[in-house]
Amino acid sequence: MFVGGASAASLTWFVALGYGARALSGLFARPQAWRLLDAAIAAIMLALAAGLLIA
Repeated sequence: MFVGGASAASLTWFVALGYGARALSGLFARPQAWRLLDAAIAAIMLALAAGLLIA
């Protein structure tokens, strides 16, 4: 059951990732979109680090 569920989740994730990349390819043709994505990822990482330090 676990292996089947993990395999289905993995397949779903990678298929969604592929379709999402194709759908957003026009948006991420601009360098400003990449900067915004990098800033969002940095904010999430800083929030996680702060949460780990506090906990």
